[in-house]
Amino acid sequence: MTERVADLERERASTSGRAAANGRQTLGDWLEEWLVLIKRSRKPRTFSTYDALIRTHCQQLKKVKLHDVTVRQIDDLLDHVATTVSATTAGNLHRTLRAAFSVAVRRGLVASNPCRYATVPRVSHTEVHPLSVREVHDLLTVASGARNAARWSVALALGLRQGESLGLRWEDVDLESGTLAVRRQLQRHPWEHGCAEDQPGHTAAKCPRRHSGGLRFDDTKTGAGRRVLAIPPQMLPQLLDHRRAQAAERLKAGSDWQDLDLVFPRLDGSPTDPRHDHRAWKSLLARAGIRDARLHDARHTAATLLLAQGVDGRVVMSLMGWSQAVLLTRYQHVIDTMRIDAALKIGSAIWGESGA
Repeated sequence: MTERVADLERERASTSGRAAANGRQTLGDWLEEWLVLIKRSRKPRTFSTYDALIRTHCQQLKKVKLHDVTVRQIDDLLDHVATTVSATTAGNLHRTLRAAFSVAVRRGLVASNPCRYATVPRVSHTEVHPLSVREVHDLLTVASGARNAARWSVALALGLRQGESLGLRWEDVDLESGTLAVRRQLQRHPWEHGCAEDQPGHTAAKCPRRHSGGLRFDDTKTGAGRRVLAIPPQMLPQLLDHRRAQAAERLKAGSDWQDLDLVFPRLDGSPTDPRHDHRAWKSLLARAGIRDARLHDARHTAATLLLAQGVDGRVVMSLMGWSQAVLLTRYQHVIDTMRIDAALKIGSAIWGESGA
C-alpha cells in the first residue's frame, strides 16, 4: 500500500511539473487546440455544437492561464449561461469543457479537472404537450387525402424523430412481417469554409467553396436509437398504398428520379428538406383546426399514448429509442394517472368495488 501511495505521489508530482512547464498556455489556446484534436473523431453536428458553445460562452475565461482556471470560475460561468440563456445550454457547455479538460489532464497540461467539481445548474424538464386521441384522429383524417399522408401516421403512431422519418428507406420496412427498422436519420450538416475564413463577408454558409455541409444521412444518435418497431396492422394498407403512389411518381419523373429508396422523398426521389417537412406539419395542423404544436410533439404524443395504454416504461423507452430513463420523467402526469388507476384496481381486487 505504501509503495502504491508513493507511486501516486510521484505521478501527481510529474503531472504538476509538466503542467507548470506549459504555464503560459491560456484556456483559449487549449480549447482551440482541443477542437482541432477532436474534429475527425466527432460527427460534424457535434463538433459544430462544441465550437459554437466555446466561441459564444467562453470569451470571459479565454485569457486565463489554463492551469489557473478554478472551480469557482467554472461555476460562475455556468450560472451566467443558465441565467442568460438556459440551464440546458449550461449543461452542454459543462460537458464540453469537462471533455476538453480531461484531455488536458491526460496530456499533463493541468493537474486536475475543475469541471469535475463544478456545480451544474439543474435542468427543469418542461412538461410535454401531446395531442389528444381526438386531435390525432382529426389530424390523420385531414392528412388522408394528401401526398405522404403515411408520414404523419409514422410520426404519431410510432414516434419516429423527424430525421428518422425522413431518412427511412423501403429496405427498412417489411410490410409482410409488419416491422420497421430505424437505422439512420437525415441531418443538416454545417458548412465548412473552402477558402480563407478571414475574407470579409464570407461566413462558411456563404463561402463559394464551401464543403461538407447540407443534408446528409447519419447513423441514429445512440445504440438505443437503432431499433425495430412493430407496425400497427391498421397502418399496413396505408403504407402499401403509399408505396404504389410513389411508384407512379417514379415513372412520371423518369430519368430525373433519384433512386435513394426513401419512403418519404420529394417528387423526384431526393431527400425532403426538414424545413419543408416542418411547414407541411404546420399547414396540416391549420387545415385540421388543431392548436399549434411542435413537430416533436408528435413524438411526445406517441409516447404518451403508449404509457396511457399501460405499456411498461422500459418497453416505451425501447420503442422511442431512449437511452436514459430520466426522459420518462417528462411524462410524469401520465405515470401519476397510471399509478392512481393501479391503486384503484388493487383496491377493487382486495376489498371489492364497495370497499367492504
